[in-house]
Amino acid sequence: MGANLQTARRALTSSHLITTCATLAALVIFVSMGNQVFSAAFGSRPADETLRVAFILNIAIILFGWRRSKDLKQALEAQERAEQLAFEGAFVDHVTGLANRRQLMERLTEAARESRPSTLLLLDLDFFKNVNDLHGHVAGDQVLRNVADTIKANVPETSCCARLGGDEFAVILHDSDPRAVDEIVANITSGISRPFSLDRVVVHVSASVGISEVGPDKSPEDCLRRSDIAMYSAKRAGRNCSVWFDDQMERELFARTELEDDIRQGIAAGEFIPYFQPQISLETGGLTGFEVLARWDSPDRGLLEPDSFIQVAEASGLIGALSMSVMRRALVESRDWPADLKVAVNISPVQFRDPKLAQQILKIVTEVNFPPQRLEIEITESALMEDRDIALSTIESLKNVGVTISLDDFGTGYASLSQLRSLPFDRIKIDKSFVATLLGDPQSSAIVNSITSLGKALHLPITAEGVETNEVKDQLSEIGCSEAQGWLFGKALPAMKVRELLKLSDPAGDAPNQELPDTTERRDRHRRAASGQRAPR
Repeated sequence: MGANLQTARRALTSSHLITTCATLAALVIFVSMGNQVFSAAFGSRPADETLRVAFILNIAIILFGWRRSKDLKQALEAQERAEQLAFEGAFVDHVTGLANRRQLMERLTEAARESRPSTLLLLDLDFFKNVNDLHGHVAGDQVLRNVADTIKANVPETSCCARLGGDEFAVILHDSDPRAVDEIVANITSGISRPFSLDRVVVHVSASVGISEVGPDKSPEDCLRRSDIAMYSAKRAGRNCSVWFDDQMERELFARTELEDDIRQGIAAGEFIPYFQPQISLETGGLTGFEVLARWDSPDRGLLEPDSFIQVAEASGLIGALSMSVMRRALVESRDWPADLKVAVNISPVQFRDPKLAQQILKIVTEVNFPPQRLEIEITESALMEDRDIALSTIESLKNVGVTISLDDFGTGYASLSQLRSLPFDRIKIDKSFVATLLGDPQSSAIVNSITSLGKALHLPITAEGVETNEVKDQLSEIGCSEAQGWLFGKALPAMKVRELLKLSDPAGDAPNQELPDTTERRDRHRRAASGQRAPR
């Protein structure tokens, strides 16, 4: 389309040039002939008839040429406007007026071809989704234009500023040393993070920035990918900051991507299994239940604890499938254990964003025929901060069928007394960080005492996590904690070890359990691992 417009413009330009030249020639002839005609008219010798006719025709040619030249000029101007509109449609972002992704990629190609020292900034707005959700997309577009103005105001005129789509922007800086780049980026992020007045409300956004160098050995796609990797590193570093790309980031990204793929395959293969940590009554010393802890029995990586995979599972959206598969297996394994032993299962704050979470849990409980009164769901304080209404609805739905709810890691988040009073919790669990320093840190001791007193006032039993010595156990018992768990009472055990502890017979011998995931793929992966092969990708 652009080539056709340029061809048409060249044709119009040529026609306009020819017409103008012809008109100028006719004017020269007009002047020359005019002298002869007027001399004959005012002189004694009569003018030649042919000369008069030629003179009149020359006037007609001049008028026609002038008219034709005017029309061609208007057509040429219209053609130029059409080319400008085509350029804007192909190379300009219509919301902000900045360059779009296509123009940015061409400018990156030019910078690499010219071996011009350049730097690529990739900016992603933080919390922009809140603006669209709360105030609508028209308001969001106003914020985008404000961000575009801020970027343009803080970069040299030779820079290429672009909006890549959504809330993502890019800038190519030429001939700037790293210190100058850092100063420019600091000015941009400072300007974007200032409160922005929108009608009668004030909105707040910030920007995470990834920075990479542009060079002749890097394609535009490589430059953009490197800045993108650095930008997400800035997101993980806390947002509203900038990070320069380095090769270590790329290696970490590949490792993270490989881990995510393995988690996805591991869920399908049934490699994530429950381990059970004993919970003990501090009053009687008897066993009261178990907390379910996920373990990854990977053929390639070995037996891994949650710290190795939970964060990636949450970030990649796999935590729901992983958690539900472990819960199903735990409930199947423990349903024939003594009826007075509860089974506590942790739920990630990410899962509490799903309004169907209660339905998913109750579906598993029903399908495996597990007594709901024996199930305890543990939620953290941060889950309450995500969406209190969804959390309350989930809690009430579970409690309606007899499932109990405990508030996990209490003291590390933001739960207020009003939340404890309004949300129907059945238990409070003190975070192990306070329990571990109970005897040597007066502040930890004061916090544990306060939480225990609070539990007594609200008639809520208190469980202490991370108990590793008898001295800590005795102190907790004296304070008034009702239950405890930790290495002092035993590490987390697989289901068969728990059965041995409880002196229970094996369930159904070696017959396959139809309620657990098919482990054919898992066995195949173990065979591949034994032969030194990795799973296909």
